[in-house]
Amino acid sequence: MIPYLLFELDGVRYGVEAGSVLEIAWLPELTPAEEAPPYIAGMVNLRGRIVPVMDLALRLGHPPRRCRLGDSIVLLQQDGTILAMIVSAVTDVVGIPATEIEPPLHFDDLPREHAIFLAGNAKVGDGIIMLLDVTQLIHAPTPPGASPPDEALAYFSPDATAEERQVFHTRAHNLIQAETDLETAERIPLSIIQIGGEYFGVELEVVREFAHLRRVTPVPCCPPHIAGNMNLRGDILTLADIRGLLNIPTGSVAAEVMVVEAGEASIGVPVDQVLEVLYLHPADIAPLPAAAHEEKHEYCKGVTHYGEGMVSLLDMRKILAQGGLEVDEEA
Repeated sequence: MIPYLLFELDGVRYGVEAGSVLEIAWLPELTPAEEAPPYIAGMVNLRGRIVPVMDLALRLGHPPRRCRLGDSIVLLQQDGTILAMIVSAVTDVVGIPATEIEPPLHFDDLPREHAIFLAGNAKVGDGIIMLLDVTQLIHAPTPPGASPPDEALAYFSPDATAEERQVFHTRAHNLIQAETDLETAERIPLSIIQIGGEYFGVELEVVREFAHLRRVTPVPCCPPHIAGNMNLRGDILTLADIRGLLNIPTGSVAAEVMVVEAGEASIGVPVDQVLEVLYLHPADIAPLPAAAHEEKHEYCKGVTHYGEGMVSLLDMRKILAQGGLEVDEEA
């Protein structure tokens, strides 16, 4: 099973192999890039390294689009080359079995020199995800006849408001960090999730995948925290509600499920939504306040800033080991 990062571009769902992804960030202010292919929207200073940023819509042959505050950049690395691409939203990290991936469709009327960016089509849940070939995205030549975008789009977000420009500029400034920061400690990949209106971070190494929550079947004679079973691509996944452990009211409605590894088994944890994947520097994680005695803090390893608020980092291993999520089927 290969892990893929799934994202959306103007409502269409795509995926790339997660192993090619260096990090994900909110779209920053971009510097124009002269003498660059027409699909390059600009450049960004990433901790002292100048990285070109691809307008994925233009790269795929779509019409030009306006940059939005909600857009993100996904930094890709292939064969020593680093390139970022602009996407509308990062949605999931999922493991896709090879049996669920079909080769891309081929059409005879396409010219031979036409760049093929699709690596395949994957069946994920009730939908189809188009998987992109990172090598082709980075290295394939510009298709013949491709024209540069409108002059108004040649410079980054020309119609943005003063407030939006300030946000874009602040994001660019935050990406300029000393290179020595990366040499002192390895960044930690975190998935930011929302449960009951609160934000939490979960280390990706304990997460197998994320999926849409659907058709939950109640399981009789089980403790209250067992929400039921869900069919996940033919496998029965038991869902464990951790809101009680975190002292969160049960009024919220979950829409996604986070699949975590529990020894040789997997457990699904319902969450309101999956927001994004961050690569966090350990120095950005602060310990819990010494005076904190809330029940949920027993299962938290620290806190970090997220936007204008804070995120609690969940200790999923402790939750799985000590949270009483096991089901005694012989009882």
